[in-house]
Amino acid sequence: MKRFWYINMALLLAFSLSVGCGTTQKAKNSVTSKVTSIISGVDQNLFAQVPEDKREGVHKAEFDLKVSEEKMKLAELKKELAISQKEYADYEQDLTKKHRKEAAVALDMAKLEAIDKAGLGNEKDNIKAIADLEAKKLNVEADSVKIKAKLGIIELRISDLTKRIEEQKARIEGMKVD
Repeated sequence: MKRFWYINMALLLAFSLSVGCGTTQKAKNSVTSKVTSIISGVDQNLFAQVPEDKREGVHKAEFDLKVSEEKMKLAELKKELAISQKEYADYEQDLTKKHRKEAAVALDMAKLEAIDKAGLGNEKDNIKAIADLEAKKLNVEADSVKIKAKLGIIELRISDLTKRIEEQKARIEGMKVD
């Protein structure tokens, strides 16, 4: 009976997520089409019939649109860079916490080893506690290696985004008025 309820709940959750996503997409499409109709409300067939000497300001407006589109791309790259930098900082903080935990485990191990060498406490309990701490230390070290790998990947992404931002800035600077 429990399995029946779990399956029904999973199906209900999947259905509600798919309905929500579909509704969101419809709303997005509706907004996009309204914005497009506001922006491009010009009949292109009629405009094509306008003589070249009567198209005052059109070329400048087209240029301004192209510049604003390039600036939009630049803003998106900067946003992506900021997100990556925050992600990097978060992983750095996680790595620092792992190093702190590793140091705390090492301190506990040193204390237990000193107790064991002094012949204090129960020898079996000491050996078990030291082994448990060694396992804990190895787990923390493994987590640190994984975090360092993620940091390396994010460093590459940040480097790539920084390069792309500079290229985009140069592209915008290089644009000339027709």
